[in-house]
Amino acid sequence: MANITKVLTYSIPDALYSTETTLGKTSTQIYNGPSEIVVWVDKDTGYVSETFAPEDEPDRPLALNLRREILKADTDENTIRIALLYGGLEKPKIYEVQVGPADQPNAIITDPSDIRLVFNQVDLPADYTAPLQFMEYKRNVSWDFIKGVRNSLLSNSDGKIASDMPNAMKTEWTAYRQKLRDMPTDWAGVPEYLVKFPKSPEETFDSNFDDPAVDVIRVADRTEEDNDALSQLPNGVR
Repeated sequence: MANITKVLTYSIPDALYSTETTLGKTSTQIYNGPSEIVVWVDKDTGYVSETFAPEDEPDRPLALNLRREILKADTDENTIRIALLYGGLEKPKIYEVQVGPADQPNAIITDPSDIRLVFNQVDLPADYTAPLQFMEYKRNVSWDFIKGVRNSLLSNSDGKIASDMPNAMKTEWTAYRQKLRDMPTDWAGVPEYLVKFPKSPEETFDSNFDDPAVDVIRVADRTEEDNDALSQLPNGVR
């Protein structure tokens, strides 16, 4: 079965990880994938076991605990379900955003208007026919966790400064340790998912920016479309 290409139009929340839609925001994204998929569903739980493009469905008897269903890309909402369960979207844009102290590395974030960040794809397999839900921020990373990591980094760097080491190296380690101590103040008010730890003098590169597999759109290279997508971020993050 040939793939189809369509422009999806969908509601987005007032801000990233919010569920409010008082501003009536929408976004668009291109889908290029199958016009329908085969869904194997557990009969007892309704949970999605596997999904296939019709031509890729295994030629074997279906297990007794499963039933076979077809999900068609006949509406934007169903197409979004297919995109989340099976695929069909291009790689999301990755942005550099200005956040935290000016003398420390900026954070990077996936396009907050991307379907995979707007909608909850984690819970979708439990009932793919239920109304689509916005992704809410799960506080897996708390300030208590960040402080714990910070304290561990401070402890691990306790012995890095020696009286006989070059002054330039001593200055680097002293500055690094001070940045760790200042994190609760320097990053106050910044969402936990955007907090960046300072770069250790032992680190040779920042993988977020030097990895050739990660195409990061820098602040200076943004288009108006990029800025519009990033308006989903909290105030003060740009």
